[in-house]
Amino acid sequence: MNKRVTLRDIAEELGITVATASLALRGNSRISADTRLRVEQAAVRLGYIYNRAAANLRRTSSNLVAVCLSDLSNPVFNEFLVHIEDELRQHDLQVFLGIAREDITLQGRILQTALEQGIGGIVLLPVRGTTRADLGCLLPPGRTAPIVPTVIMSRALEDVPLPQFVNDDKRAGELAAQALLDRGHRRIVWVGGGQETWTARNRLAGAQSAFAREGLPPVECLHGPTSRQFGHDIARTLMTRETPPEAVICFSDLIAFGFSAGCLEKGLRPGRDVSIIGCDDMEEAGLTWPRLTTIAVDKAGIGRSAAQALMQAKGESERVLLAPRLVLRDTVGPPVNSAT
Repeated sequence: MNKRVTLRDIAEELGITVATASLALRGNSRISADTRLRVEQAAVRLGYIYNRAAANLRRTSSNLVAVCLSDLSNPVFNEFLVHIEDELRQHDLQVFLGIAREDITLQGRILQTALEQGIGGIVLLPVRGTTRADLGCLLPPGRTAPIVPTVIMSRALEDVPLPQFVNDDKRAGELAAQALLDRGHRRIVWVGGGQETWTARNRLAGAQSAFAREGLPPVECLHGPTSRQFGHDIARTLMTRETPPEAVICFSDLIAFGFSAGCLEKGLRPGRDVSIIGCDDMEEAGLTWPRLTTIAVDKAGIGRSAAQALMQAKGESERVLLAPRLVLRDTVGPPVNSAT
């Protein structure tokens, strides 16, 4: 990893004193506008971050780790957080938590604030649509390594040279589709996900590949937000069709819970009248009724691996895929019209 850029580096770059560089970055009127501009431009070019934490001004490392999550409205992200925090606390590292609410601008502010507070590393679950350019405060143009050790988790990012620990989402989609196809289902609908994240694109691609192997046309897709409400509303729409689906693949457990609730309100029993399969294996998937069939994501493996990679700070930019698995419960059964 590249070492943290200091005021001395800026001063040496421009042939000025450290004191001048410091005063210029603080906007001191004793420094000419031209010099201030040169110092500010050098700071951006070199990747210098002003550290507001006075106690850390004389330190090159910190026991504080920033964890920036895209959202917490989906409880599965909280399950990731628990495993990350458990691993870090075993090594006496504390968590600075930021929630970006699927907002790229807010994500940038959180990352900038974390850097200014002198954090020792960052675990990032990026918001939808994040690109390398959106991580400019971590990876300024021209740098091949982040300003502080940084690891991506759960949602992979293309063309970002950082370690990434994610679910094998293509395999997850294949497992979900194949579980239904193997039981004779053919009228299947994909619900939720959109195409804004690596996760969503790959889960759907995996399902489509399973259909293609069976010589079937692409699955019908109804995209929408990852929420119980969306699943609930789609259930009321789909299950009132003249020919409703035999089964649905839900992008996430959260959508599947809503879909199941919508079916129950109409007197339809998941697993008997329609098969439902989710993805994530949230804790409540095995506690709801009927218990949800789902694809289990290795949340502990992803979270702990990300934390461990951060502490090792080796900086390899490889993408590590962790294997999902099918968890059969009550909401998947044979097609409605099959012989019993």
